[in-house]
Amino acid sequence: MKYSLSAKNLVCRNLEAHASYCAALLNPNHTKEITGIVRSDTGLLSGRLNQAVSNTVMQPRILQRFALDYFAERHSAFTLWHSASKPLDDEALAQLGLQRKQSQVAMAAEIERLAVQGAAQKVDGLVLSPVKKEALPEYAEVQAAGCGSALEAAELKKFYTALAEIPEQRRARLRFFLARLQDTPVAAGCLFASADALGLYDLVTLQDYRGQGIGRALFHYLLVQAQSSHHRSLVALVPAERQQLPLDCGFFAVGEVARYVYTP
Repeated sequence: MKYSLSAKNLVCRNLEAHASYCAALLNPNHTKEITGIVRSDTGLLSGRLNQAVSNTVMQPRILQRFALDYFAERHSAFTLWHSASKPLDDEALAQLGLQRKQSQVAMAAEIERLAVQGAAQKVDGLVLSPVKKEALPEYAEVQAAGCGSALEAAELKKFYTALAEIPEQRRARLRFFLARLQDTPVAAGCLFASADALGLYDLVTLQDYRGQGIGRALFHYLLVQAQSSHHRSLVALVPAERQQLPLDCGFFAVGEVARYVYTP
């Protein structure tokens, strides 16, 4: 793989596919697309699950009509991701109600070159495992605890409750994982399989359990799971201050993706 614009596009295509796939599980009219932007709606009022992904610079009025007005009419938050190298007009978007948040670093790796053997320290009492249907409520609790909003937490729980009622083969491209410490769920993460890459999503450790190596252990566990995939590439979006661990494991930083949040 050449770590260039093509690798960044791989990350963003996976982001689009992940948003669309999650929305389609709950909402038949889940995804709409015009030139340069894809909008995905789960039908829930979740700013994390409802997303728009832009890959070109466009006039703020187009973003307003296609994405913001749509979600505002539903009184729903949503996240706008902008992957083009040329930035959007932050001031104009702020006037529309789209607030710029911390950008994320797009990262990509060739799975066969990942460095994972012996890299993670053992954490006493920590058990890492895939999430079965009956454990989805536990996974939901961990994800909801890390979102910082009571409304968002409630909507995330609705999403995972609905997933538990969907046959596993219909949601097979999403694989969830939990870290339990002394039988208490303390961290969670997901792998999503798109057509051309495997994506890492929603890695979170509960606040009271951070700094103990749990998140690092879960990250390495997910890399091991990825090695059993038929995919060649593994991609992720991470905050700049957390990119060292992926870099140490064989990822490359391939660009920056801007992030905006609309809250009604």
